[in-house]
Amino acid sequence: MLAIKGYYRQGHIELAEPIPSDIQSAELKIVVIPSQDSGKSAIPADAYHVRCHTSEKEFKQIGLTAFFDTDDDVHVDWEKYFGLK
Repeated sequence: MLAIKGYYRQGHIELAEPIPSDIQSAELKIVVIPSQDSGKSAIPADAYHVRCHTSEKEFKQIGLTAFFDTDDDVHVDWEKYFGLK
């Protein structure tokens, strides 16, 4: 994955730096950060984070739910195993 900064002005997207020549095709994900002169304020980054209090909840949140409650997991206290308690 590669992050490249760019600008959107009056219907056109302008890249601030070129995409490396060895990349022949790519899927793009665009994050829009309104400029200060647009009159709109950006959402604080903390508003996007959902904080979990246990590592099990964090793993479930990132999509590893299939691992939990299996024979490999059921008798392991992962916080204790990794020294977090």
